[in-house]
Amino acid sequence: MKATVTRAAVSIILPTYNRALVVGDAIRSALAQTHADFELIVVDDGSTDETAEVLRAVADPRMVTIRGVNRGAAAARNAALAVVQGELVSFLDSDDLWKPDKLAAEVRFLDTHPEVHAVFSDVEKIDGDHFVPSFVRASAVFSRLIAGRASPDGIALSQREMFLVLLEEVPVLPTAFTIRTSAFDVVGSFMESWRSFSDWEFLVRFARRFRFGYIDRPVAIVRISSDSIHRVHAVFGRTAMLRLLHRERLRHAEDPEAAAAARRGIIRLRRHLGWSYARQGLWGRAAFVFLTGFIETGDAGLFLRALGALGPRGLREGARALLRRALPARA
Repeated sequence: MKATVTRAAVSIILPTYNRALVVGDAIRSALAQTHADFELIVVDDGSTDETAEVLRAVADPRMVTIRGVNRGAAAARNAALAVVQGELVSFLDSDDLWKPDKLAAEVRFLDTHPEVHAVFSDVEKIDGDHFVPSFVRASAVFSRLIAGRASPDGIALSQREMFLVLLEEVPVLPTAFTIRTSAFDVVGSFMESWRSFSDWEFLVRFARRFRFGYIDRPVAIVRISSDSIHRVHAVFGRTAMLRLLHRERLRHAEDPEAAAAARRGIIRLRRHLGWSYARQGLWGRAAFVFLTGFIETGDAGLFLRALGALGPRGLREGARALLRRALPARA
């Protein structure tokens, strides 16, 4: 029998921290949804600016506010998950905006696909002066997967194919993601020790058990700022994801396809982490990252990047750092 969720309440979770200048826009975009049967739970994660005043100025009975101490986005989302009433949960980051039919499109898809436990959509991305009309089309792995298959009404992906994608990259952004509340009982909540990339870690856990759907049109606008969490804590997040992918590679040692996907994910993260150090002029750290990745995966491209992008000086510094870690300290 087909599940019906179109008349069930949706819980929208919006965590925010020191976003007084933009959180009002995010809230208004949620309250303007054509699918109006929802509650909006805004979690003020200990803001010290005028965020509290902005929230108090919103007079809509569908919105409730939780205020706590600053513990990070994962903890803020978990605080809201503890009190949600809806059969579905949607996420909206306080920098971002929803288009009016975002919620309706994702709820409609889950209504017609009871075998799927979460759906995500494409987004537009604004990063300073740089505009990306399709976040998904800019992805390397997922865009190839859906080539010739994607539909603006949505497609149901297999559990296997999406799990393999998530071992390499994360095409899912929280702002364009809706999940059945019941899935949290199986998968658990967000890892609060992760200052960034906790959404990617959660999605990998989810993909081990459940299926995703995808709607091939931008239903939200993601706005990146210099103090966005994934940018401020990029080194922490990528390092944590590297550890996770190493575990997944070992876990799937008898599954060549999954192990190879995890290896490619490690190479990709090593490249991004090394480039982030190089852009800061930290040549020794960048060389260390590339050389470590080469040792982990045998990927010649990482070694060549250390040679070509960083130069002899950075390579020497990175090699020394690698040797210091590899060799036991003298007594």
